[in-house]
Amino acid sequence: MSETQGPQGPQEERVEAVPQEGGTEATAIDLQQELEKAQNEAAQWHDRYLRSAAELANYRKRVEREREQQFLRLKMDVLRQLLPIADDFHLALENVPPDHQEFAWVEGVALIANKIDSLLQQAGVEPIPAVGEPFDPVYHDALMQEESDDYPQGFVSGEIRKGYTLGGEVLRPTLVRVSSGPRASNHQA
Repeated sequence: MSETQGPQGPQEERVEAVPQEGGTEATAIDLQQELEKAQNEAAQWHDRYLRSAAELANYRKRVEREREQQFLRLKMDVLRQLLPIADDFHLALENVPPDHQEFAWVEGVALIANKIDSLLQQAGVEPIPAVGEPFDPVYHDALMQEESDDYPQGFVSGEIRKGYTLGGEVLRPTLVRVSSGPRASNHQA
């Protein structure tokens, strides 16, 4: 090929190769092989692209899932630190002497306890049902076992400290008393 100057700038002159007899078939086979090779290479690059795109999507999902789990762990840590404070306020309210019930500070303590309870509820914290439920070591910590006419053996007969869950996970198990069954009778036959 050579360049010539035309009215619109440089132009290429094409010189076509004249195929020799018997070479046409060989050239077509060579071109077919080159085409197949290029198609295979293009398919490999396309496959690599699809794999890379899938790996990136999976990576993004994994990072987002890990971020959500880390946020939940941090949230649970903060809420675990708040639970004993809520317990103390409720304990204080339960133990106010009857002659002090009308004092303003008692009402203030009750308001603070209600605000803490509201904050826990807004954060998604839910109390674990205990009394009258079958003992479940996932949700309950047994502190003691006692005889009970009201609850069958293996059922929670009393709650010592309230337990909570957050998003289906135990934030703090309920501290309970477990029934060992009905009291033994003192009658002898």
